Amino acid sequence: MTTRSTYLELADRLADQLRDTPPGTRVASEYELVASHGVSRLTARAALQELEHRYLVQRVRGSGTFVRRRIDYTISKHIVPSFTATVAAAGARPGTRLLSVRRRDPEPVHSYEPEIADGGSIVEVRRLNLVDGEVAGVLTSVLPGDRLPGLEEHLGDDFSLHTLVSQVYGVQLQRYRHQVLLDVPDRDVADLLGDEAPRPCWYAESLNRVKGTTQLGEYSYTWSNPHVIRMVFQIEEEG
Repeated sequence: MTTRSTYLELADRLADQLRDTPPGTRVASEYELVASHGVSRLTARAALQELEHRYLVQRVRGSGTFVRRRIDYTISKHIVPSFTATVAAAGARPGTRLLSVRRRDPEPVHSYEPEIADGGSIVEVRRLNLVDGEVAGVLTSVLPGDRLPGLEEHLGDDFSLHTLVSQVYGVQLQRYRHQVLLDVPDRDVADLLGDEAPRPCWYAESLNRVKGTTQLGEYSYTWSNPHVIRMVFQIEEEG
């Protein structure tokens, strides 16, 4: 039988201790772990790295190691396809930062774009998603430009696109199709997420219909930080 490594045993003990520790609390340093647990510095470092791999802590260069908080991001056809609303429902503070917006012609190579445009243009909106001020993801939304005239004038930081489209244009969106996988983003996305090198993230694609119709109203794709976001899928039987 293989004996568990010392660093894993230490990581298990620390994980138990951190279970009820408030997010943002500073965790013992490598030197403090050496002194309190009688292990080598290499073992202490490996244990902290293991906790980071389990998404329990965040190591900030020059500042230390801190307890992380991950939120449950729930996907369901009965929940509006809104990042802001979903994060708020999870008890966290949502935020967005507008990265770019452009109006362009639909690309036929993507079958959903001509359908969304419905003979007109589309508006592509790219935003940075924040949870409690921490970068949580990079979100790109593709919307029907002609059905949402002047949309660009309403866009800015810290806004809910779902609420904006509903209140200004009277269009309510409903999740139609959603798929999620774990994949590695390109260098540009990794930089926006604050990663030194691209690492596995949640990649989600969503098609949303105009509520009560079969008309597509939005296509979106998101790269989400798994250290911040925990994807939860709810599948309900038809009642």
